[in-house]
Amino acid sequence: MMKHLFLSAAILMMAFFSVAAGESEAEKARRMEWFKDAKLGIFIHYGIYAVDGIDESWSFFNGYISHKDYMKQLDGFTASQYNTDEWARLFSEAGARYAVITTKHHDGVALWKGDFDHYNVVDHTPAGRDLLAPFVGSMRDKGLKVGFYYSLIDWSYPDYPAFTREKVRYTNDPARWGRFVDFYFGQMGELSARYNPDLYWFDGDWEHSADEWRAAQLREKLVGYNKNVIINSRLKGYGDYETPEQGVPVVSPENPYWELCLTMNDSWGYQHNDHNYKTPFQLIWTFADVISKGGNLLLDIGPKEDGSIPEEQLAILKEFARWTGKHSEAIYGTRAGMPEGHFPGLSAVSKDQKTLFLYIDHAPNHPLTIRGVRSKVKGARVVGCDTKLTYKTDRKSGDLTIEVPKSVIDPMVTVIALDLSKPLELGEVAVSHSLKVVEEMSKDARWYEKHAPVIDVAGDGIASAHYAGASLLSADKTILYLLVDGKPNGPLAIKGLKNNINRIWVVGNGTKLSHQIIGKLYWSHVPGIAYVDVPDSVLDPKMTVIAVLLDGPVSLYTEEGQVIESN
Repeated sequence: MMKHLFLSAAILMMAFFSVAAGESEAEKARRMEWFKDAKLGIFIHYGIYAVDGIDESWSFFNGYISHKDYMKQLDGFTASQYNTDEWARLFSEAGARYAVITTKHHDGVALWKGDFDHYNVVDHTPAGRDLLAPFVGSMRDKGLKVGFYYSLIDWSYPDYPAFTREKVRYTNDPARWGRFVDFYFGQMGELSARYNPDLYWFDGDWEHSADEWRAAQLREKLVGYNKNVIINSRLKGYGDYETPEQGVPVVSPENPYWELCLTMNDSWGYQHNDHNYKTPFQLIWTFADVISKGGNLLLDIGPKEDGSIPEEQLAILKEFARWTGKHSEAIYGTRAGMPEGHFPGLSAVSKDQKTLFLYIDHAPNHPLTIRGVRSKVKGARVVGCDTKLTYKTDRKSGDLTIEVPKSVIDPMVTVIALDLSKPLELGEVAVSHSLKVVEEMSKDARWYEKHAPVIDVAGDGIASAHYAGASLLSADKTILYLLVDGKPNGPLAIKGLKNNINRIWVVGNGTKLSHQIIGKLYWSHVPGIAYVDVPDSVLDPKMTVIAVLLDGPVSLYTEEGQVIESN
């Protein structure tokens, strides 16, 4: 509850600041519109940490390496293959509408030369030149908005209090703190005056209060340079949008403007030994999940020290290029989709609310069912190929069903569009989707006989925000049953599961399945995503049931103070 109250307080503070600054909600909406519409950005963690391929800044702060040895990487940072025109082409083709680069991480090494005597790549590395000017020029030439990541903290600056986790330079010295604030305000002035970014992505605000950072004054300073500048939430309540990290929120943040920052593997900057990449399917499905909740995805890359992008990351950007190029209508300018209960999956609506998009991660054996849509449907089609689909409405239940042939299934995520005669209007949904699916499937004698030991004693399952499909729970709620319709394009995803998983098997034949937890951060209480691989050989021709044995009654994370009803 405390976190929920804190988030609410932060949002109120932001609203207060907007009013105090003379900006109405309508004016803010106009300022934020490009960001709200953009949906995809590229995060670039580029710095000297790529030389040895170690954690950016945290390596010396946590004592994995000495500060002296960390800084030896300055000698190996060449940027010899730094080609921002090529970067801009790749980002644009991948479907990104903005890009955010690390102008300075917590280590204090700036990618430009300022008027202050501190570490920078111009004076202290073989790169020997300003890396921000070409970046800004190339991005804008391709029509991408420019974002600057900037670390408020600077563990290398002699007047900054913190140095490492075990050592501090001082605890109470207003004169030294004042000199540091003057220094970082000076750097912010340089970045604004020279490059005029569209967005600032601050980090590190946890070490000091808003008053100590002089956050209100900083925002006023930045807006003075660019009245339309957008600032992220990591400025102690003086930002515009929320920045969840690594894990898609189970429910949308309260702030209507938000962005998920996500790594392709387990590292932000380039690390030679990190080959644990998420698959293109996992990343594109995550992107669809973010779209369905009205947010943006800030997908991270970590260039090598010479500025080249690793081949694995290029391959992922290529997959994004194919998918976003095909489905642009269902990405840019969309808004969050239907609430829980109407469709057991992801959805979004067009800005005018007259097109409903459904995101499908499998080749279904049965028609898709959408419940509670009161707006008249003019037509159903497959986005990207305009194949017309057959649909009908059940007069008794009002449920809308759509036939989706396997020939139109995208290898990653298929998008179905429903064109409506008027803006989307939804009614109430009384009966759970999962129980209705089981009722229909039980009419098949063979399927019922195979699964009766489970379905006869199980009850309604978890919300589709946690599993994008139908599900059941055992009477004691220690076994979660996932109903799999057709052939999945990739592993099944369970979000927000706080339990440990003891075993997974296929109901009816007992085949044991494996799973993987991705996105669990050791410092966060938010669970990672549990991915379950389901081989084709175990799929039931009608519907497969996967049993997930938990270490106790099911426990699900949403956000403090928020509740998701079961579907």
